[in-house]
Amino acid sequence: MYVGIHTASLPFVFAEARKRIVLHAAMYSNFARSPRHVEALNTALLKPGFQKLQAIALPFDPKRGWMEEFMEVLRPDYTLAQMEHEFNSSRDFLVRLAAHHDGMVELYETRAMPCMPIIIVDDKILFGHYAHSPVPAPQGYWFSVSAPVETMREWLRQGSVPDDATPTQRASLRFVADCEYAMRNAKRLFL
Repeated sequence: MYVGIHTASLPFVFAEARKRIVLHAAMYSNFARSPRHVEALNTALLKPGFQKLQAIALPFDPKRGWMEEFMEVLRPDYTLAQMEHEFNSSRDFLVRLAAHHDGMVELYETRAMPCMPIIIVDDKILFGHYAHSPVPAPQGYWFSVSAPVETMREWLRQGSVPDDATPTQRASLRFVADCEYAMRNAKRLFL
């Protein structure tokens, strides 16, 4: 358990990635402003054997039914103009990252309502929670679990969870499944 995502040492976690990173955190403007995060992601993407970074983002669309409330959850003290700036900054960051690492970054703009912020690095799943609170998600509690993520992705592709899956695997599968759902219900951006 971490109190604030900053205590999870994300730059170190990103830099140590061997094969895959999945980002499902709605907005990435905080990463864009952090040279340590940018450098760590670049380090991972340049490793021999690294396969893919998949980033799931939300398009700025305050007219979508749940989006106005969700923006208040993300940044309760921001104006609509500030939120638009954050979403644009997030998207620009991801587009630049993809352009710099041709074919290594997949960008998804999802219409699915995010349930929680999730970051998957190889077999490590970090997750926080969204809340109607003056304290934003990056400053809340974050948790980390280890799980056989690629095996779980295969279960999802096959459309069934094995009867002998442990309770821990079933619980962990919820995070992997939420990321997969968001990507299936997304527009993939090709650069």
